[in-house]
Amino acid sequence: MLISRISLLKYIYIPWHWLVLPMFYLYVDKFLGNTVIGVKKRFLLLSPFFIILCIHLSQLVYKFFFNAEYQIPSHFKRGIYIYLEFASFVFNVVVMIYTFKIISAYEKDLTFDFKWVKSETNWLKKLIITGLIVCVLWFIAIVFVVIYNLNQSLIFYPMWIGISILVYWIGYVGLNKSTQLRKRIELRKKRILEFKNKKGKYNLSSESKSFIKIEKQIKQKKLYLNPNLNLQLLSKILNLSQGYISQTLNSNSQLNFNEYVNSLRIDDAKHMLKSTDFDNYTIVAIGLECGFNSKSSFYSAFKKFTNKTPSEFKKNVRNP
Repeated sequence: MLISRISLLKYIYIPWHWLVLPMFYLYVDKFLGNTVIGVKKRFLLLSPFFIILCIHLSQLVYKFFFNAEYQIPSHFKRGIYIYLEFASFVFNVVVMIYTFKIISAYEKDLTFDFKWVKSETNWLKKLIITGLIVCVLWFIAIVFVVIYNLNQSLIFYPMWIGISILVYWIGYVGLNKSTQLRKRIELRKKRILEFKNKKGKYNLSSESKSFIKIEKQIKQKKLYLNPNLNLQLLSKILNLSQGYISQTLNSNSQLNFNEYVNSLRIDDAKHMLKSTDFDNYTIVAIGLECGFNSKSSFYSAFKKFTNKTPSEFKKNVRNP
């Protein structure tokens, strides 16, 4: 109805679908800790959008200023736009593949990174899978348009709905995760100041020199804050065999490796829950900052070592 009243509106075309995946790629790149994104990479990602936009604008200029009878090709018939849709499909799939690759490469890097938490990449993969499903619907719609020479937008509705869901999901989850990460960075800065020159407080069950050496490394370097810490990584850091580390920890702390590491994380969490200095941070943010990779694993471990949930513990220590 609005288009019939304002005929100019039917000529307005913004190729925004050329921007969704490139912007997602840039977000992922930033999310994973790349503070500087190269000009070349930005150009390759964003230039297709501006090229397509210029193609459309050039046709509008030609129609309105040089040849009023010129018919701008339909987006739903054979012609430049339908083939640009094919090009857009290929472009977006390629961007998703490269996005998945940088996530996978990041997860395979076992080096400890205090700035970003590797466990928070799973939701990015789910977004990529959703995007691939949308692209399949998109491709099917384009094929139908070409084969049957259709001139209807109805065939593209599933794709448009899927892209809308994807955009809203990226916006909602991305904003939530970014806010959470910003809080965790602030929290980390506060903890660095607080733990500077502070000695570990874990009670030794024996005077084992080997155990003292291993524990000192784990605590002083805050290795337990790494959600990906495992025997393999610790073995490389300490230059000791995995079996030796496991046996030493077990015989001196009466805990297996995972339990021992979680006990150190819980000690940190308890300290922060007791202190009013950390009241501005959510309990989940505190748990993730202490090295747990999910809310459920944090709550499960906390309950195991304290017989209380983090909320109950915080309430009890504040109101004895």
